[in-house]
Amino acid sequence: MCGIIGILGRGDVAPYLVDGLGRLEYRGYDSAGMAVMEDGAIAVLRTVGTVERLAAMYRGSPVSGAAGLAHTRWATHGGVSDRNAHPHVSCGGEAAVIHNGIIENHAELREELSSKGHAFKSETDTEVAVHLLEEALAAGKGPLEAGMDVARRLRGQYALVFLMRGHPDVILAMRKNAPLLVGLGKGESIVASDALAFIDRTNRVVFLEDDTLALVARDGVRVYGFLGQERPVVVTDLAQELTLPDKHDHEHFTIKEIREQPEAVERVVSQVPGSMTIFRRELEKAKRVFFVAAGTSYHAALLAKRYFSDHMKLYGEVILASEYRGSEQWFDDGAVVVCISQSGETMDVLEAARSAKGRGATVLSMVNRSPSSLEMLSDAVVKLNVGPEVGVAATKSFTAQVVLFYALARGGASEEEVAELKGAMEAALAQEQEIIGVAELVAKGRDVYFLGRGVSYPMALEGALKMKELAYLHAEGLAAGELKHGPLALVDSGTPLVLLNPEDETYAETMSNGAEVKSRGGMVIGFSTAPSPTYDRFVRIPPVRAEFYPVVEAVPLQLLAYHVARLLDKSIDKPRNLAKSVTVK
Repeated sequence: MCGIIGILGRGDVAPYLVDGLGRLEYRGYDSAGMAVMEDGAIAVLRTVGTVERLAAMYRGSPVSGAAGLAHTRWATHGGVSDRNAHPHVSCGGEAAVIHNGIIENHAELREELSSKGHAFKSETDTEVAVHLLEEALAAGKGPLEAGMDVARRLRGQYALVFLMRGHPDVILAMRKNAPLLVGLGKGESIVASDALAFIDRTNRVVFLEDDTLALVARDGVRVYGFLGQERPVVVTDLAQELTLPDKHDHEHFTIKEIREQPEAVERVVSQVPGSMTIFRRELEKAKRVFFVAAGTSYHAALLAKRYFSDHMKLYGEVILASEYRGSEQWFDDGAVVVCISQSGETMDVLEAARSAKGRGATVLSMVNRSPSSLEMLSDAVVKLNVGPEVGVAATKSFTAQVVLFYALARGGASEEEVAELKGAMEAALAQEQEIIGVAELVAKGRDVYFLGRGVSYPMALEGALKMKELAYLHAEGLAAGELKHGPLALVDSGTPLVLLNPEDETYAETMSNGAEVKSRGGMVIGFSTAPSPTYDRFVRIPPVRAEFYPVVEAVPLQLLAYHVARLLDKSIDKPRNLAKSVTVK
């Protein structure tokens, strides 16, 4: 979840560290810092808050050097404070480290190292790594042997990057179940958690595999397994579509990505020839199918289950990725496990995929960012093809997932279907002014509820999630038929309830649930194809075939959450406490 960048260059790398770190800020952060090799010593700047705050600190007290590291932190161990911000430096200033992940045995290592005289300055799990490296270097070991010593002692998941005072021309990088890659430029090399950190300087990339460490020099990189065996270096030229994100004339990335969705539909179904066929073939052979996902992708998986049941007569189970262990006994050579992750780096999803592979199951994946760790683990992959999604709250990636699952279940999507979807999404976007009026009402309260049946039930869950993520309001998504089994007790005068009620087979029953809320004083906001006296406010959604309603409903739900957040002056692209890529458990 943290942003990592390290550079070995020919000139001063400090300005580029700050710039590159800003591009990784979308991943989630609560503090930022940098370390630069300056005049034979490691100079450090750290602060709570944004990268801009770090940049201001740098402008006031500039550091310079040809080697450096920078980091945005998303707290796991230790509070949000300057002393817990990365980088962390060893006792004698011999080394500095930045880290993404969790070191599970940090407490016992801290006790051991403290007993040897090491003085800890932070509450983080990360700091043990730099003290371990310091010990190995003090024993006369070189960077490779010292790195192997550190790897042998650590348990957990990590991407670790070290700067060493005694080895100013080398950056040591280590990966275990956390994303890390090396960009190879002209006279410089860049280690990062995401290629967006350096894509303007080079598109030549080495993706580090799990359980490897790398010695990064200005003219290249050497990669080794944790036992010291050298590995071949595979250089990948990144696709042209991976470019630096730009809001253009939009106020936020989030609204830009919401408005991009109609055009994204066409790209969604444009797969590498044969990829959808291979994906479907594996599903057809399956004895058992499991869909594994988290957050918004979990809601897409609920719809995938419906689509594959209706069109391929496949029965599947949908599993929250963090709860996969309850089902892994069924991950065998007759099972297909479909893993869904926009980034391809979601830790819980990756762990489920590794478990499935280890037990003999076939692993299929759906990703947007490519290459990714999930893609590398998979037997077959389909890609969303919607370009970078910078807003932390998933928007275009969600609708892309739903459309792609529909196309997979049907064996493709016709030009007529794509045109129908595009037109309907554009019509939904045209309701923005009406949605702003609804947002003004919702923003005055503390709670909001979303009700749906059938394919609209996952959308009720998704609408509530978007409201939580963007506006920080308490929101719940409910199955309409469950209203009488407890949730109705929450309704009182003025309680806003978004009723997802297109004119499909669920229309009459869902309308009855809306009437139950209205009779108890609730404010019913109808998202429907036709107005009704039951609705206190009405947002029109265009009529489409029933299976397309989730995609069309997504647009006004996203707009509602966005405009409530905007009215409440929330941090929309980077909501508090959240990160785009959840790379820790």
